[in-house]
Amino acid sequence: MVAKRSDVAEVVGVDPAPSLLETARDISKDIAKVSFQVVADGTALPFDHKSFDVVMFDSTLCHVLEPDLALAEAFRVLRASGWLAVFDGDYATTTVALGEHDPLQACVDATMANSVNDRWLIRRLPAMAQEAGFEVINTRSHGFVETTQGGYMLTVVDRGADILRGLGQIDQSSAEALKAEARLRVDSGRFFGHISYASLTAVKPGSNSAEEPSE
Repeated sequence: MVAKRSDVAEVVGVDPAPSLLETARDISKDIAKVSFQVVADGTALPFDHKSFDVVMFDSTLCHVLEPDLALAEAFRVLRASGWLAVFDGDYATTTVALGEHDPLQACVDATMANSVNDRWLIRRLPAMAQEAGFEVINTRSHGFVETTQGGYMLTVVDRGADILRGLGQIDQSSAEALKAEARLRVDSGRFFGHISYASLTAVKPGSNSAEEPSE
């Protein structure tokens, strides 16, 4: 999406996993100006100082063990007046519960505890960006809800049931029963899944401090 903008010259993607880079290359093979050639850790980028105009983290920082280092690297490789854009989940809000003590919520909690490094990171992100040297311009909330289909949230329940089984907290039949209950709720129109997400835009101070990019 970014590469399709007429004012964008080049988009460079990095990831520490070669297999994911290979997938990204395949997905973007017909998109000009995009390259996924660099195997790199976001906390130690192989780029010179002041190399980029924009750095983007999309559902990334919650998985990083030291997100403050990743923000420091973003600050380093950005030019003066360069933009930081972050989108991530407030995963502590993830829920499928229809009331108190809903057994499906235990599945969701297990998945989140074993899928992201910090479920509360987004709540500290503005302060972390400021500590890295950025001027925070805007933060916004973006809710994700599934009701009639279940889609992604069903996978969250399934993974959590398997994690609980793997930990020995429930047996196989209980895990299958929890998965079946989630699908029964979808079929009967009673399913509800929700995650709060948030975005942050910030700028690296410089002599040409700009207004927020238009959408």
